[in-house]
Amino acid sequence: MSDVSIAIEQHFRPDEADFIQQAGDWIRQSQDEYRFILTYFLNPREQYILKTLVNRMNDLKVVFNGGVDGAESQRAIISPNFYSPELDDFELAVFEIKYPKKFTTLHHSTILGTLMHSGIKRAIIGDILNDAQQWQIIVDKKMLAYIQQTVLTVGRTKVSLVATTLNHAIQPKDDWEETFVLLASLRIDTVIATIFDLPRSVTKSLVEQQQVRLNWHTVIKPDTTVTVGDVISVRGYGRIQPKMLDGLSKKDKIKTVVNVIRR
Repeated sequence: MSDVSIAIEQHFRPDEADFIQQAGDWIRQSQDEYRFILTYFLNPREQYILKTLVNRMNDLKVVFNGGVDGAESQRAIISPNFYSPELDDFELAVFEIKYPKKFTTLHHSTILGTLMHSGIKRAIIGDILNDAQQWQIIVDKKMLAYIQQTVLTVGRTKVSLVATTLNHAIQPKDDWEETFVLLASLRIDTVIATIFDLPRSVTKSLVEQQQVRLNWHTVIKPDTTVTVGDVISVRGYGRIQPKMLDGLSKKDKIKTVVNVIRR
């Protein structure tokens, strides 16, 4: 394990150890070889962890890009401070999905499921974009031809993936609303109950029925602790992302700024 990983790992969850190890290796490689390192697509929590680690280094910086403003999944470039990454350095590409729109409707979950079932790793797929008129997929540029040849259907619908340029990519709509809340704890069931104004018994059941995901992984324990940068998805209700923890109130509640999307 790298020195960076050892120094910081105690501040994160045990299940994040593998990513911390990977991030530490990227950082060490950039330092040792004095060059930029390009990562795979990272979710917001991974971006937060990587930024936290790199910010401890006086000689390095990190820049993120997901192909469009406000992208959820982004690749990172870790580099010496003197280097200024260009867009081409991120090796991003975008497909438009061509399909018979008059006869069928596509869904985000079906598109992502098709990619995963085709043996395409999540780490090479960025955001899946939609503007009610068309669907697009941002991908690792090196995998462009392979994905194009592999994905010929989405569900039962025949499709073709047509490469286009990033300046024609759909700009995602920012549905996040920032709000301030007082939390009794950072347990995931407590956070969900507070944000969506639900009884704790309901939120506990949602977790136990596997209706809740934390950073894209299903949660089964209501007492799972969340923190800044986590993305909580609750089926039927929306998403929550703690943005900042700001100490305790006079009644020992945790003062928290969160981003929320309500369904």
